[in-house]
Amino acid sequence: MIKKHKSQMPSKVYRAVCLALMAGGFSLGVNAAEAEAAEEDLQDIEMEETVVTGSRLQGSAQAVLGERKDQAFVADILGSEQISRTGDGDAASALRRVTGLTLVDGKFIYIRGLGERYSSTLLNAASVPSPDPTRSVLPLDLFPSSVIESLSVQKSYSPDLPAYFAGGNVNIRTKSIPNESIFKIGGKLGYNFDNEKSPWYAGGGDDSIGSDDGTRELPAAFEQAFQAGDISTLSGPESVALLGTLNRDISARAESVDPDIGFNVTFGDKIDVADESQFGFLAAVSYKNEWQVGNERNVNNLASSGGQIRINEFADGASTEHEVKWSGLLNFGYDFDANHSFEFNNIYLKDTKDRLRDRQFENTNTINEPDESRRKVDILYEERELFSNQLKGRHNFPEWYNVGVDWYYSRSETERFAPGGFETTFRLDRAGSGFTSQLARDINTTYSFQKLDDEVENWGGNVSIPFYFDDWNLELKAGVDFIDKQRNAENIGITVQTFSIPAQFLPGSDFSQIFSDGNLSQADFTVRLDDTTADGDKYIAATLNDAYYFMASAEIGAEWRVTGGLRYEDFRQVSVPFQPHSNFFSVEGEEIAELPLAEDDVFGSFAVTYSIDSEMQLRFNVSQTTIRPDFRDVSTSFYIDPLTEFLVRGSTSLQGSDIDNFDFRWEWYMETGENLSVAFFYKDITNPIEQIELPSATEGAPQLLTANASDGEVFGLEVEFLKDFSFLGDEYANFFASGNFTVSESEVNICSDNDPNTLCLFEEQLKEALNTTESVTSVITNNSRRLIGHSEWVVNLQLGWDSLDGEHAATLVYNVFGPRIIVPGVNGFEDAEELSFDSLDAVYTWYPTYDSTFKVKLKNILDEEKTIRQEGVDILRETVGTEFSVEYSHEF
Repeated sequence: MIKKHKSQMPSKVYRAVCLALMAGGFSLGVNAAEAEAAEEDLQDIEMEETVVTGSRLQGSAQAVLGERKDQAFVADILGSEQISRTGDGDAASALRRVTGLTLVDGKFIYIRGLGERYSSTLLNAASVPSPDPTRSVLPLDLFPSSVIESLSVQKSYSPDLPAYFAGGNVNIRTKSIPNESIFKIGGKLGYNFDNEKSPWYAGGGDDSIGSDDGTRELPAAFEQAFQAGDISTLSGPESVALLGTLNRDISARAESVDPDIGFNVTFGDKIDVADESQFGFLAAVSYKNEWQVGNERNVNNLASSGGQIRINEFADGASTEHEVKWSGLLNFGYDFDANHSFEFNNIYLKDTKDRLRDRQFENTNTINEPDESRRKVDILYEERELFSNQLKGRHNFPEWYNVGVDWYYSRSETERFAPGGFETTFRLDRAGSGFTSQLARDINTTYSFQKLDDEVENWGGNVSIPFYFDDWNLELKAGVDFIDKQRNAENIGITVQTFSIPAQFLPGSDFSQIFSDGNLSQADFTVRLDDTTADGDKYIAATLNDAYYFMASAEIGAEWRVTGGLRYEDFRQVSVPFQPHSNFFSVEGEEIAELPLAEDDVFGSFAVTYSIDSEMQLRFNVSQTTIRPDFRDVSTSFYIDPLTEFLVRGSTSLQGSDIDNFDFRWEWYMETGENLSVAFFYKDITNPIEQIELPSATEGAPQLLTANASDGEVFGLEVEFLKDFSFLGDEYANFFASGNFTVSESEVNICSDNDPNTLCLFEEQLKEALNTTESVTSVITNNSRRLIGHSEWVVNLQLGWDSLDGEHAATLVYNVFGPRIIVPGVNGFEDAEELSFDSLDAVYTWYPTYDSTFKVKLKNILDEEKTIRQEGVDILRETVGTEFSVEYSHEF
């Protein structure tokens, strides 16, 4: 077995693989010795051994499978024990194990091949805002696995969910109040094998705790200068003095990085207050400090000449990222009796990422010049925070025909604070056998300061009443759901015009030395500053969504369950752009009247479940839902997509997408905990929202337009299973395999109307973006293609082992997805695709005592790279590295 794995692995990760197999092999040997010593005693109690195996499967999956089986709608549920078993550190990485789900950019989940905009995320069934200015959905890497009780992915629509639904709905359910006293502490130590010396900079004094100490913030002097007028008109001395207030301690010197560390503490209890009353609480805090060193290549400009593909611009070199994560959980609960209870849940999450890249940079001016080159240094610093308060009540009134009342109020705030955006370029000239360096005079140095605040209030409730008859029963439920979302966002850009700096100050390779206090104090040092903040970089936005729904569920005999209902939503949204550094609108007159988006509609759902016997059942669901444009989707201001680094803008005439959903699934839940399910799904999409590259002859990053295609569809087959190896013999009963795979197809038609005298919706939006009246029908390379982000196949496999004494467990976890389109091609270029990523992880767990756990993890054993390819050129290539970590926890 070991030889087989050795022959399949690259030599540079052979040592890492051996470590994983040695860890598992040692525990296998221990268990084998125990089994041999006790063989005679166990011969007569084989049934007892089978029961132990069943408990193992139930402990890892059966609890959540029971919930999934009992739900009226198609759903997949991942419990905390399953997440722990695979060693995934956050909600995003855990969800890629769910059938039909893929992970993009480490943050966003694509469900059934539909992009993140086609899915929604709830926190404990409540709406929460997103701190990501480029996405409307919550980035799921914010949620560490230590705060997660379970992850529910509902794939068929029910009227008690928001109608913003296509791929599915993810409900993140945080840890609940324990039934008994718990006090648990844990720690982590890890290292990435790629983490050698890498370029880094000084940063701020509080970087280790994930907070900027003011080093990177926009100086007050600039805020005063913006209010006074155009900073480009300042005199030389005034500009130099203003420049001196910015952070210039950016050296990009090679430094060693620290190992990854982390800790977590959990404390909770439930106390009897009176005869039937109980008070409970749960408090938890966790901290992670991690580094990742790698290499990153971006190609920003491709051209075609004489049938040959030419690269006009690229950057390639070292990348260093420092990430600090905090999470805090404080929950209270009070049960008056079995019929009345309250919960007050509070969660705080903070994720700070600081990235510096020091790379070779070439454009059309230098790419074919043997004696001249470029070096680009850029920094992205961002703090993302989420704070959520949720108050819930559950009541049952047996004396009033068992009427049930559930109510909730949630208030959540997110903030993205990104003050440290920086980019500068050096010119390298060959001198003998080496290079001399100086700040490039033809490429300016830029600073950016961004801030985004989102706030969401979500409140509502429902009333239900059951009716019981001889051979069937009926439950009616009516509810309301109100969402109020507000956003304030601002982006400030400052350019340092390097051509205005005297030549004698430009030589050097260290930005902090070129712009040192000593140089700035020289009488002949001059500089020009420009404000690059544009209309719409500051904006406010708001969304109101009032919903009312009615549902009915009938259980007929022991075989049938029929559920259906309607949801009415009154949706209103507005995004108002401002002039830079002011509170004045950047639009007026008729443009203001066109800003609000308002629509109301009724959405229906119908589901049937047929129980073949106690283990098997069939499900069918049909529903109608919608996907609406987000704030950024209707703005004409450009923003940078974090995955491709392309510029993206919206369309003021963007329309929502209507979706018809169909699901059919067969499920088999065996008493041993084993299971098998097969599902078919189909979705018909009207006016799907896609991103199309804008044709441009200019250099620099490509520009994408968010626009409507005419129609689209996606359909596929999902298979999921869990099986132990007892059929090979009793000695293999403690091994099991689980997994899932999805095969699917999709098609989107950009323009379905072939009448040359009729413009389709996309053509109208493209003409508006290009400000032209000329024909644009030849822009799109493939008028019909797969949906953006759709993988035609996804595979998840797990091979697990548990010792008979329950003290050891090992899991080998594999995930891979098929190539998916990231950027559709234009002007004859083929579509840019992200290539498959073979993710292989290993987790070994040892329970030295009943109350302690020791865990060893290896991630990305195959040392795969993330790659996006177009026309045979890798336009994005990023190393990930192989990560090794050990964790220990103890419960008192």
